[in-house]
Amino acid sequence: MSDELLTEDQEAERAKAWVRENGLFIVAGVVLGLGGLFGWQQWEDYQMRQSEQASAVWAQMAAAIDGERYNEVDETLTLLETDYAGTPYLDQARLAMAALHMNRNDPEAALVELDKVASSGNDPLLRKLAELRRAQVLNAEERYEEVLELLDENAEGGLASLQLELRGDALFGLGQMDAAEESYRLALNNDAGGVVDRSFVQMKLDQAAASAPVADTADDAGADE
Repeated sequence: MSDELLTEDQEAERAKAWVRENGLFIVAGVVLGLGGLFGWQQWEDYQMRQSEQASAVWAQMAAAIDGERYNEVDETLTLLETDYAGTPYLDQARLAMAALHMNRNDPEAALVELDKVASSGNDPLLRKLAELRRAQVLNAEERYEEVLELLDENAEGGLASLQLELRGDALFGLGQMDAAEESYRLALNNDAGGVVDRSFVQMKLDQAAASAPVADTADDAGADE
């Protein structure tokens, strides 16, 4: 029978039959929808609790570093690694550990912590910062070739000027004064956000320029005769 020819009573009876047949699925769909909603809210609550707890552990670790309570420092770092690995506080803790290792004259241990952040950190900015700090450590260790391998000359982003400065330091260490001068110049030109110490970079640029080899004009003149 065509739907257009059904009476109102027939339409009502058909609707009741459809509900009897499909009502369970409707209720189940609503329950599942609400369950998903409440499940998501519970997940968000869990994430917030994790972040708050991780923040407290990180604050405890920072206080332990300031107080030179190194056993507590190690314990809180381990806690962050085991229970709060998905939070940015672990990356910050590892950066702090790297600085602590450098203060204790242990660059290799510092590089280990920086490598962890640079390779698997949760925050892209902290990963980049760890890479640049790694370059600082390598420069301090006079491992200049490794710095140039680590830092591409095509620097981009908010930390580009710092990357160019560090490349300049490596080039200076290798005695490549012209290239160092150019890298320092680019660092100053790209420093829109005031990331680098401009007066210090300018001093290094001037030193590189003064140390660059100068063509022997006398020999050139003799060669022309």
